[in-house]
Amino acid sequence: MNKLTTASVLMAVMFLTAAILAQTGPDDIIDSYSWNEVYVVKRGDTLWEIAEEINSDLDPRLIVAAIKKVNEIDTMIRVNQKIVIPEK
Repeated sequence: MNKLTTASVLMAVMFLTAAILAQTGPDDIIDSYSWNEVYVVKRGDTLWEIAEEINSDLDPRLIVAAIKKVNEIDTMIRVNQKIVIPEK
């Protein structure tokens, strides 16, 4: 491998490592909101749609993961289930 190729590979690895370390996770979402609103799940609701209503600018997967973690949801939500969501 020549010097240019080695340097390019090292730069790519450093960039990807920095991007991975800078990613926001569910704990960051939990810490950045006030979790005081109780929401009663209605027929047809999905965590994805609830997450998009909370903040359409963020990746809904992060908000879904945070909601699941805060409410200790392992699988699905149920109609009339009360879940805590961040204040809008």
